[in-house]
Amino acid sequence: MGLSKRTALAVAAGTTLLGACSVGSYGGLSVGSAGYYGDGYYDDRYYGWYDDFYYPGTGYYVYDRDRRRHRWNARQQRYWLARRAQIRDQRRLRSNWDRWERRAERRADRRRDYRQERRAERRREVRRERRQEARRDYRQQQRAERRREARQEARQRVRQQARQQQRQQARQRARQEARREARQDRRRDARREARRDRRQEARRDQRRDRRERRRDRRRDDD
Repeated sequence: MGLSKRTALAVAAGTTLLGACSVGSYGGLSVGSAGYYGDGYYDDRYYGWYDDFYYPGTGYYVYDRDRRRHRWNARQQRYWLARRAQIRDQRRLRSNWDRWERRAERRADRRRDYRQERRAERRREVRRERRQEARRDYRQQQRAERRREARQEARQRVRQQARQQQRQQARQRARQEARREARQDRRRDARREARRDRRQEARRDQRRDRRERRRDRRRDDD
């Protein structure tokens, strides 16, 4: 499994002699060769993520995000051999998936946060849709109420107009009836007066006839 300790040290020494001050990066820090020991910098992280692949610290396989195994390439090999060469106690070298698990936990946290955000967004959307539906229902109810009120007012106007027409017709009929009765009364009065005049005229004629007969008798007696 992997290269020997002597080979790893040789590679690290060669990297130092060539002045390869930066062979990779992790977590935003520049990772150098073993020469950083003299500067007071020491990093024993010989496992973790690099080039979007996880190296457990031993062997010559790296793993992608789905934990599928891939043989490391030349750059990954140089990087991890240099990191392993920085370990003072090579007996500490063993497979370590701690950073994978933490990253998986972070991914799980991000997924959980994403799901929570999605649920919160869906709840907001549901509340927004409910508010919109409530407003739409309210507006529909208001429009329906206004239409009902308009129909009621129209019916009331129609009834009022019908009542007004009926009252006008009734008044007109009453006036016509009053005029007809007045004409009838006048005709009755005229007929009554005519009859009275005829009776008076007949009485006068009768009185005149009687007077004439009396005069005739007196004349005859004389």
